[in-house]
Order: sequence, then C-alpha cells, then structure tokens
Amino acid sequence: MIYLKKQLHRFFFLIALVGMIGCSDYLDVVPDNTPSLDDAFSNRAVTERFLFSCYSYLPDITNPYDYPSFLGCRDEIFAIDGRLNDLQGGRLARGEQNTNSPLMNYWAGTRSMFAAIRHCNIFLENAHVPRDIIEEERQQWIAEVKFLKAYYHFFLLRLYGPIPLIKENIPLSADPEEVKVFREPFDEGVDYIVQLLDEAIPYLPMNVANPVEEDGRITKPIAMGIKAKVLTLAASPLFNGNPYYGDWVDSRGVKLMPANYDAAKWERAATAIKNAIDTCHLAGYELYRFNKNTAPQTFNMNDSLVNTMTPRKAVTERWNKGVIWSSMDRFASGKGGTSAFYNLLGDFQRGVFPVMYPQDKDRTVGFLWASLTMGELFYSNNGVPIDEDKSWDYSNRYKLRTATVDDNHQFYIATGYTTVNMNFNREPRFYGNLGFDGSYVEIGTSTENNGATFSPHLQHRRGGPNVSGAPAYVVKKLVAFETTCSQGKQLDYRGYDYRFPLLRLADLYLLYSEALNEIKNSPDDEVYYWIDQVRSMTDLKGVVESWENHSRFPNAPKNKEGMREIIRQERLIELAFEGRRFFDIRRWQLAEDLWTKPRYTWNTDGTTPETYYKLTFIEERQREFPPQEYLWPISIYDLRINDNLVQSYGW
Repeated sequence: MIYLKKQLHRFFFLIALVGMIGCSDYLDVVPDNTPSLDDAFSNRAVTERFLFSCYSYLPDITNPYDYPSFLGCRDEIFAIDGRLNDLQGGRLARGEQNTNSPLMNYWAGTRSMFAAIRHCNIFLENAHVPRDIIEEERQQWIAEVKFLKAYYHFFLLRLYGPIPLIKENIPLSADPEEVKVFREPFDEGVDYIVQLLDEAIPYLPMNVANPVEEDGRITKPIAMGIKAKVLTLAASPLFNGNPYYGDWVDSRGVKLMPANYDAAKWERAATAIKNAIDTCHLAGYELYRFNKNTAPQTFNMNDSLVNTMTPRKAVTERWNKGVIWSSMDRFASGKGGTSAFYNLLGDFQRGVFPVMYPQDKDRTVGFLWASLTMGELFYSNNGVPIDEDKSWDYSNRYKLRTATVDDNHQFYIATGYTTVNMNFNREPRFYGNLGFDGSYVEIGTSTENNGATFSPHLQHRRGGPNVSGAPAYVVKKLVAFETTCSQGKQLDYRGYDYRFPLLRLADLYLLYSEALNEIKNSPDDEVYYWIDQVRSMTDLKGVVESWENHSRFPNAPKNKEGMREIIRQERLIELAFEGRRFFDIRRWQLAEDLWTKPRYTWNTDGTTPETYYKLTFIEERQREFPPQEYLWPISIYDLRINDNLVQSYGW
C-alpha cells in the first residue's frame, strides 16, 4: 500500500500507554503539528491520516525475528547464526518463554495490541466529527477500523486465549477500580470479534479501487476470510472443550474456557468459511497456477518446472488472484547494512536466499534455513506421505544417490551430482519450496534459455560456494524469481519487492475441507473436493485415488480420523513457510509431538558426500513442551498493576 505507507512516514503518532490496560493515563494520539486531538478529526485529510495510522499496528509478518510464527516455530525455519537464535524467536523455539519478561509480548510494551485497539477506539469515537467526508466513504473508513479492532483482538486471542475486550476506551476521569479490567471468557471474545466483523462487512468494498496504491486496504473478502479463521480457531481442539483448562476461573468465579466439546462450533465455522469462499469467487479470486505465457515475461519451461514455480509464484507474484490479503510491509526492504550482523537483520527474502557464490563468506545472504523435518514433510511424486508410499524407500532415505540421465531429474538435480535418496521422486511442491545440495535455483540471473535450464546448482558442502557449509534446505518458496544475485568482485544481491500473503484462497479451501470433515460422520465427495482442488494446482491426483493406488493405508481418506491427518498434512505442505504452521500446530494441540523431537542438520564440516550427509544434532538437551506453553503468559509486573487479571493457566 504505497500511498498509505507514504502517509504513515509523514505522520508519527505518539502513543502513551502507562502500565496495563485501563491505567489512569489515557492515550495521547496527536499528529505532528496538530495542537489537539480535536484537530486530528477537523477535516477529511487529517482523519484519513488517522485512519492509516490504525493500520500501522499490524504485526509485521515480514520480520522473522520479531514475529512469532517463523523462528518461534521450532521445526520449520531456523538460523545458523547464534546471534539470531538469541533473539526472541529463537528463544521461543528453545522453550524460554517466561513470566518475568515474556518473549514477544503483544500484551504490553512496544508491541501491545491493546494500544492498537485503543487507537482504533479513538477513531471510532471521532469519525463522525469531520463534515467534509462523503457519508459512504465515512462508513467504509469506520468499517475498516472495526475490522482492524477485531483483528487486533483476534491476534491476542490466538496467543493468550481469554483476553479483556476493549469495547470502549476508559475515560481519564474513571475510578481506579473501573480501569482494572478482567479477562473475559474465550467464547465471549470470539463472539465479540465476529460481531465487529459482521458490523464492518456490509460497508467494505469487494475489491480495492487501485491495487497499486491501496494494496492491503481491507475489503469484504478479507473480513469474511478472517471471520472464517476466527470461528475455525474456536472450533479447534485447543479451545473446544480442552480438559486442561477445566479449572481455569478468575477472581469472580467466572470460567474462562469452554468446559465441553461443542460440535456446533464446527458447523458455524463451516458456514463462515463457505460464505468467505463464495464471496472471494464473486470478487474474482481463484486458486493460483503459474502461467509461463503471461506477459510481461514468458518462459521456456516444461510442465514439470511450471509445477515447481506454482507454489513460489502463488506467494511472490504481485497481485495474483490467489492472494486475498497481503502485508503492507516490504518483503525486500534493503534493510541490510555494511556489517555482517546488520545484514543478518535485513529483509526476510535476503535471509532465505541461497548462498550461490564464494564471495558471500560473511553470510550477507543465506542465514535462514528450512529444517530437515520440512524436507520429510512433502509427499512423494505419487502424492502420499513418503513413509506411506509403497514404492518409495523410506528406510533408506538418507543413503547416497548420484543423479543420472535415466532418473529424469535433470530439471531438479544436477546430473552426475551425489545427494541423498530423500531428494528424489518427490512432489512438485517439494522442488518448488526447497533448494538443497545439488539442486537448481530458478531466478532470473541463474536461468538460461529463457527458463529452460538453470545454472549453477547449489553446492552445500564445505569448500564449495557455500564455504562454511550449509546445514539443511534453502527456503526457495519465498525467493521471487525476479530476485537477482550476480557473481563479481562483490556479491550483487538485489531483492525483488513483493507483498507477503496474510490470507490465500488455498488456505480457505483447506479450512473448509477440515471443517466439513469434522461435521460429517465420514468423509464424502464434498470433503474431498476442496482439498483435491488445491492438490490439482500442481497436478497431484485426488486423495482417494492417490491413497488407493500408492499408500500402505489405502482406506485412510475414507474415515474421519484418517482424513483429518491427510487434511492437516496438506495444510502444512501447501502453506509451508507462510507463517501458518506455528498457529495450526498450536490449535491442533500437536506441539507435544512435533516440537519435542530432536532437531538435526547435515554435518556442516563435511567436504564429501560421505562426510556431509551425516545427521548432526542442533541441541544437546531434549525440548519439552508443557501444556501451559500453548498460551502465552502475562508478565508478573502487569498482574501486580491489575489484580483483577489472572495469569494464563499453568504459568
């Protein structure tokens, strides 16, 4: 959103939030050169700037060090530089969340979503003041801010469960006891968020008028998509009758979490998801498939390469019809500086970009990597899990194998190069998401014959271009094809700026398949349809056909439990590296199983295939995930300020 960002750079809003919610000091929000809050709403121009400032609190998903769902997701992306792992995301992954100084504290402090909510309330309380606004436009602006207020509550709800609901700002004259708010029951929070979204939806446009100038502004499909995600969260195992929270009450004796499982929550979610999908279709959204013949650039790629480009372009192609909502923050920000560590804190795309040339000895690119767990996540070329495929040698996946002409992998692996079995005979999304020792990197400066061939291939062993040795997989999915990297006296890396997706249509399709599976006695064609549509984008067969022909468990898609596992793995694959895994694993309550496994890499000191492909453990101690970690704690300091708040359960 170019125009919006320009306005935010011109106007800085001073936010004063002393202590916890409801403290006696009130928010002081005044634009530069504006003598009073009244002047902030004196006319259309300043009111619009205040509107844009409400957007400025959106958590920056493009910052992997300051957003929970990347480095904080223990088995997806990790950093090889210890300085990065000592930042809050790395500490979260190691289990260092605490009550003295909570990591990534969105409750209070500089990240506080409550400050964002109060800012939105100020707008809503004053939006009626300016007289030079067309009423239709005023209603749209109010709807946008109601959405943002709902989203900030939702962001807190996912992390903390029951939260205070800040429906109105508490005035400065309030009694000290009035400002001591309570956490409200989780279901009440869900209902309030949905109420705000329902109030906003009728007044939001179907599409933004100018995508270049207004990308990121809230539309009807965005609001309906987030409503679907809110209700899916409420229906999921973590919050739907979880017995762990059965005794969680506050000082009033109010139960803060639902005591019993409620199947109707899945029905409510399914209705909302389908309504969101239908609205997206009306707005022109569709599942994305890469078209090599689309201007301004055409490619000489075969169907295999088109399929590997689809998962990448679904994220990196600007304004594609598969992305419903995207971040306003730049994904290639050029934040890097002259020192090596400053470059490590540069833009996300720089971090996941593969080390291709020996000049980059200081890791100005290639310091964030995908885990070997992610390498095993993707399906075989038969569209089923590699540990289930009857014809895929899972037990020998770490054995060495040299690529030959007969393998028909010449577009994925350099012929004559030795890697491991795990990198052969995988689905297109594997090769589109991940780069590895011996694989190619499809970017403009490494592409020959207009996309037909790629050079050079990656060499991850010590002594090759990756002088210090590469530990695992490259996150190729997040690297735009248009990003360039050239060899010379100095490494010439130039990131391509795209907007990171916050909501894709494929996400809603898979949510709908999940919800339908939960409300039906057994899966049927309707359940299969939505997941199969997503699989078809890279030419995978439907789940029933794939499992019947290739899985050791051919009946898995025909029962609810088996289909549940299939849908979950499909989500983890399709939405990999997009910040979804962190939240899905938590709402499914799978962290005890997935995030307590040992983490390992290849041997970064290895110079030959035999010495490089040896599993090396990252951590010596076993990670534990006690159940209280599903919800984040409130700091002890904030509990002292407001004794009506209770700590998150188990902390």
